[in-house]
Amino acid sequence: MKNAPVHPDTDMTMSVSPIGYVTTDFQRPQEAPPQATMAYGSRGRVVVFERFAGGLEGLFSGQHVWLLSWLHSQTDQEAAPLKLTPRGWAGTGRTTGVYSTRTPNRHNRIGLSLVRIREVHAAALDFEGVDLVDGTPVLDIKPYSHGSDTPPSGEQG
Repeated sequence: MKNAPVHPDTDMTMSVSPIGYVTTDFQRPQEAPPQATMAYGSRGRVVVFERFAGGLEGLFSGQHVWLLSWLHSQTDQEAAPLKLTPRGWAGTGRTTGVYSTRTPNRHNRIGLSLVRIREVHAAALDFEGVDLVDGTPVLDIKPYSHGSDTPPSGEQG
């Protein structure tokens, strides 16, 4: 190989900044549904900061998008476990690695929510499928693509 792979320093830090924030009726993570796709009856809004508002062009009502967010409401204790008991295993004493679960309690507090756009405004998106608390910073918005976001036919996830 001509170019050796670059291995990031394990102590490396990165800086990200939000493009906006979510407004919802949920004030605490425990009040919010566990997954956005389980809550299409709940509505929210992404307020996009003015300098990023032009990026909303091309989005449309009925379209599904991924919201990448920063789960700011977690405590350090909630965000760090590498092994945990998933919600469906409560009371069993069984644990599994955090990366095999959909828990929001992760070392890097990045949230991923698949939502359906209800309406696009100049600097906001109204959406269905809320699993975030009020004030959650939004890092990015990416369109859902059936061809790219769905495993090939016959493969299990």
